[in-house]
Amino acid sequence: MAPIYLNNYQEFEAKAKLFASNFNPCCILDSCEIKPQLNKGLYKLVIGFGGQEVSVSEKNQLDSLYSSWEINKSWLFGVLGYNLKNETEKLSSLNDKCFGWPDLSFFIPNIVITVTWNNELNIEGVDASLIFDTINKYKSEAPSINHIICSSDLLADLDKDNHKDGVNRIKEEILNGNVYELNLCSRFLYENISVGSAYSLYEELMEISPAPFSAYFTLNNKYVLSASPERFLTKKNNTLISQPIKGTRPRGKTNEDDEVFKSDLASNKKDQAENVMIVDLVRNDMARVAKPGSVKVNELFGVYSYSHVHQMVSTISSELDKSLVWLDAIKALFPMGSMTGAPKIAAMQFIEEIELTNREWYSGALGYIDPFGNMDFNVLIRSIFYDLLQNKLAYYSGGAITIDSDTDEEYLEMTVKAKAIDSLILKYLFNQIKSFEKH
Repeated sequence: MAPIYLNNYQEFEAKAKLFASNFNPCCILDSCEIKPQLNKGLYKLVIGFGGQEVSVSEKNQLDSLYSSWEINKSWLFGVLGYNLKNETEKLSSLNDKCFGWPDLSFFIPNIVITVTWNNELNIEGVDASLIFDTINKYKSEAPSINHIICSSDLLADLDKDNHKDGVNRIKEEILNGNVYELNLCSRFLYENISVGSAYSLYEELMEISPAPFSAYFTLNNKYVLSASPERFLTKKNNTLISQPIKGTRPRGKTNEDDEVFKSDLASNKKDQAENVMIVDLVRNDMARVAKPGSVKVNELFGVYSYSHVHQMVSTISSELDKSLVWLDAIKALFPMGSMTGAPKIAAMQFIEEIELTNREWYSGALGYIDPFGNMDFNVLIRSIFYDLLQNKLAYYSGGAITIDSDTDEEYLEMTVKAKAIDSLILKYLFNQIKSFEKH
């Protein structure tokens, strides 16, 4: 189908996302029309749906995924789970898993919809013109009735005291010279939970917490609802770009409060130290696959505002060596340094010791690879993970710990980052209690 310029992007977007959400598998990569820092990426909306799951070998999963792509030269949509670190480095993960999902989960779509930042629409796949006509006639209202029913309490890995112990343990490792910075995260889990419409829940999450790397993903019984503000890695032709986030402040109640928080974040030496450590880590990772001399920092310590937080974002870019492909870039940079710490391998080893449960897909990446080898992946933070068959729902939150970290401030930062998801889930559970009391 020939490209079409959309006169009313918002109307088409709402219809297209709702239409696609009826398919399994489905992946919606949504910028929420928020231009993400310095680099917008190729599209402001990408949707892939229908199709088949990619079968990969148990070992060397990334190589197996690349082989599938090389044979088919098709679009791929999916998730790189955090535990793929055990494939890219000599590491292991023995902590308790919540879901037991595979470390890598991708599908080849039947239909792909892309919209550029200039509102140029393209639909690829079988019956593309019919799909376009169907979407235009589709009702854009998402189901207004949703429910979440849960018969268990929230299970949190780290309460305030345990979190404090974790922070102090990390600071000991820093004093001993084993790490300079380490990302400490906690899992929040609901068991015996049923979600009526995962897509409706995603739409509600977007209303309260829109973000430039938001995503909705479903494959079989697995669902991811992501309000991620962070890009892991994009490849546009031969250019690689990564945009790590380190440094957080809450949004203020007034514009004046916001300016105070932003100013404090921009000038805070601790946050700058956290950020520059990860920038150096990303630069070193990129240099492993980059054309010599091409790695550069495009922006250092940029401060950007989102619905619930202000964040410090830096941008690093390079040119991929012409002898290498997207697989090499992922292997060199995954997992993202913003979610591990520095030095990277040592940090990942200590994460397994200090955190109580397995991250699984959290702090992995969700995105696409196109037929030409371009790709764009977010960092799976600010995300809900839901298993329809196991009736489990989990989300995670955390932050980087340095020698200057204050235990109370770090715990507050963790709770601020989880605020949007907390409020969304609790709203439904509170309504469930009220409904029960009426009867």
